[in-house]
Amino acid sequence: MKKKSLTVGEVVRALEARAPSACGEEWDNVGLLVGRPSSRISSAVVSVDLSVRALELALKRKANLIVNHHPCIFPRSRGLAKITDSSSREPNLQSLIVRALENGISIVASHTNFDQCALEVVRTVANGLGVTAKGRLLDQPRGSISKLVVFVPREHVDSVRSAICEAGAGHIGNYDSCTFGTEGIGTFRGREGSHPFVGKPGRLERAQEVRLETVFPSGLEQQIVRAMMAAHPYEEAAFDLYPLKQQPASLGLVRGLGYGFWGEFKSAKPFPEVAKNVKHLFQLNGFWLTPAQGTKPAPSRIKRIAFVAGKGASFIDAAASAGCDLFVTGEVGYHAALEGARKGMAVIELGHRESERFFLTTMEGWLTELGVRSALVKDAAQGIWM
Repeated sequence: MKKKSLTVGEVVRALEARAPSACGEEWDNVGLLVGRPSSRISSAVVSVDLSVRALELALKRKANLIVNHHPCIFPRSRGLAKITDSSSREPNLQSLIVRALENGISIVASHTNFDQCALEVVRTVANGLGVTAKGRLLDQPRGSISKLVVFVPREHVDSVRSAICEAGAGHIGNYDSCTFGTEGIGTFRGREGSHPFVGKPGRLERAQEVRLETVFPSGLEQQIVRAMMAAHPYEEAAFDLYPLKQQPASLGLVRGLGYGFWGEFKSAKPFPEVAKNVKHLFQLNGFWLTPAQGTKPAPSRIKRIAFVAGKGASFIDAAASAGCDLFVTGEVGYHAALEGARKGMAVIELGHRESERFFLTTMEGWLTELGVRSALVKDAAQGIWM
């Protein structure tokens, strides 16, 4: 019997497990933006933006799912307040969405949640540049981590610990499975209709329990709690969640916490060699360079480097604080690049879309693992510096 294809809703839930929407920024708009969750998927198209090329390719291949990096629908303040068809001969975003709806094509966005969770991109860029990635970058560290406290029977501590750590908890810097346990006595009395793991309903029970606590990136809360509940033996598990105000002491390569990465070469590299590798990796003929003050026309050697896809202006301080000689990103703008230069750090701007090229191959891989065939849209660059 032929296996049924997945529904749009099932694919969205699977992508959510890899890049939870709660890991995205509050201003972002991710997940299923257009279409019906119940529709069964024939195949998919993956593109950075909802473009004419993306829609035409979906129609040509009879694909009924488009996965974008940039959301096609943003809040009113970002310019899209309504979706209506246009009589203009020039296609616009609204008319593309209408055409997608008319042809039963669903549209999913995976944006800042992807950027914070897709460690595949970190590995690809770091390996391509020959860098050892050592940590993520944060622009607003406060409130980025939370604490879970759960009370577990002593004999089940290991299974619950394994479950929550596999779900993303327990990362501190370059260490994982970081937890703390304190033994004590738990009491409970099951009421009528209860099925206690220990003892009988109506009788006050005492159990040897461990207060197990750990930290986790705040956006991973739902999947960590689900994993904890699935592994916990009690019918009703007692647990607490606390927001933490302190900045993570060391970010490490943690899913859901931070963007991009900073890392080091084994030994300092001549800048022309680094520049050549950057061009080759991102398939560019050139880029815009703002050298660190006092190093014009270009830095001589590079030891420590940082990378963030897209708009990296808010990560200038984080990259400089990590001691980076070079910051590679999509765009930062004049004043942010100048600020990096003042801090002794050169800045390379690749172009926004050009810096996000590995969204395409990573998302293609995720969909392939789900059994969904996909085609990539590698839109032509809007411009390039020579």
